[in-house]
Amino acid sequence: MAYDIFLASAVEDRDLAKLIARRLRALKFKVWFDQKQTDDTFDQKDARDALNSQSMVVLWSEKAVESDFVRAAASVGKSRDGTLLQAALDDTVPYDPFEVDKNFKLDGMTSRTTPEGFYKLVEELGRRDGRIDLRAWMDFGSKDDGEKAAWLAAHPTDPLALAAEKARARKLETKPAPAAAAAGAAALAASSLKSASPAPVAPAAPAPRATAPKPAAAAAAAASMADDEIGIGWGLLLPVVAGIALMFLLARIWNSDVRPDGALPAVANSVFAPTCPAGQAPATLFAKPPLEAGPIIVDTDDE
Repeated sequence: MAYDIFLASAVEDRDLAKLIARRLRALKFKVWFDQKQTDDTFDQKDARDALNSQSMVVLWSEKAVESDFVRAAASVGKSRDGTLLQAALDDTVPYDPFEVDKNFKLDGMTSRTTPEGFYKLVEELGRRDGRIDLRAWMDFGSKDDGEKAAWLAAHPTDPLALAAEKARARKLETKPAPAAAAAGAAALAASSLKSASPAPVAPAAPAPRATAPKPAAAAAAAASMADDEIGIGWGLLLPVVAGIALMFLLARIWNSDVRPDGALPAVANSVFAPTCPAGQAPATLFAKPPLEAGPIIVDTDDE
């Protein structure tokens, strides 16, 4: 992998080196820095990463001049023209041949303090990478959103502008547009209602429109209906009339049945005597022998 900067420091200067690496990465420089380094060995992999870096930044200090790793990294950087950049963390002067090269003063640098030497180091790194006005960007505060937006618009090809554009694109991809979100919610609600509601019933076919009959057809239909009504009336009336006639006939026959003795016909095994004028008794009463007197029985005496 290619890097913009290979950062070399002593193990004892790791904390300050981590701060410098973080500040450079915030400016979108690709920085190689082994923050887990525990020894002074400069191995083959370190050499390969140093050769794949555009610039070599060596952080000199009292401990760095004694580190094999720092001296080996500085030698690789010096072997390539226009690669080595030296920065001093204190007043220590490196050994020959590094004491004659330019040295950016970073002593006193903290998370809240940025020395002038760091600005100049960043400007030089930017010049090598074709970037300008990085000092202005570094002077912006956390609330200078308008100034930052203007700077990004004025430097569209700078890695800072490209990174901001990628961040906006990721935000748009993860957050759907309001219209799309509303449409998705509406579709979900419609789907829920559709699954909960019963199956729709097909509408009944409309009844055919009645048409007014023609005059001749209307008259024929009326006559047919009248005949049907008359037929129904006679069908009910004839049985009633026949029943009444039968009753009269039976009554006539019953009244004409006269017994020879002048008595009325029997009804329920009874015989009705004929009527006679007042003061007279019917002759039928005297047709039978009179009652004979019998012995008188006294049933009141005690035995």
